[in-house]
Amino acid sequence: MTVPLTRRSLLTLLSGAGLLAACSGPKQRLGVQNGTLPRAWLQRLPAGWGVESITLGTALPKPGQGLGPLALTDGWATSQPASHWLPWPASAATELLMPEAQALLPWGLPVAMGPWLLVLRDRPDLWKTLGDKASWQLLLHPSLRGQLLLPASQRVVLDIAKRIGNQAEIMAQLRQQALGFNDVNALTLLLNGEAQAAVLPSRAVVPLLRSDSRLRAFLPIQGAPLWWNLLVRPASAAAIPPLEWLLAPRKSPLLDQLLRAGFTPPLKLPLLAAALSRQPQAQLLRPPAELLEKCTTLI
Repeated sequence: MTVPLTRRSLLTLLSGAGLLAACSGPKQRLGVQNGTLPRAWLQRLPAGWGVESITLGTALPKPGQGLGPLALTDGWATSQPASHWLPWPASAATELLMPEAQALLPWGLPVAMGPWLLVLRDRPDLWKTLGDKASWQLLLHPSLRGQLLLPASQRVVLDIAKRIGNQAEIMAQLRQQALGFNDVNALTLLLNGEAQAAVLPSRAVVPLLRSDSRLRAFLPIQGAPLWWNLLVRPASAAAIPPLEWLLAPRKSPLLDQLLRAGFTPPLKLPLLAAALSRQPQAQLLRPPAELLEKCTTLI
């Protein structure tokens, strides 16, 4: 489960990792949208770099606020044309990315990915019949009416509706099924038993599956929209983190830590295969090839 970075937890994290300079503070600040970069990776930021948590309401941070690169979800990163951001310089960090990640390079450097998943809580009557044949059609099951949480992102819900059938008709049915459209509180509501089903990004769900036997997560047979986290460069952010830090997630033990936290580096499969084989929910972290072909990046 991704834990939001509060100001207090960030100060504790950064001071413990030696990232706060003694007097003047870090020379460069990495702006991090909550939930976009795992703590294990942030703790490896080198001296001279700090982290600032950014909360996005209706707009991106204004230029000139002293931030360097920003870690954003794909929805925020691609809400602006690629020309809004400075180009990410070609380096070893842009090599060996999976083809789907290379398509996002005009906006920034993709650093994590995964599918949106169908998640059930305390519904063995449904999941015992699914096996590996779960379908998005399950969202319309009569017993889930008023018990379903859907993403706030309309583009994600529209993509899923299209996978089920006639997009307009399915959207109308999903609105009748839904308890709400919410990203921020959906997981909490599901865990508290106020809902029985949700559509959630794998980064939020996978870390819980080992410890919470009430939950089952599925990557439906029709494929799914993919979520992405990117590092982007505002016009005022000339500096980028050191290459050594950018490449750190490609090797274990950090790679294993990131996978356990639900963050899959968007690399070609041979670079991930060994680490994925050690994960009990590998197919939810990186869809197998036959399902990845059915997944889409929403730009």
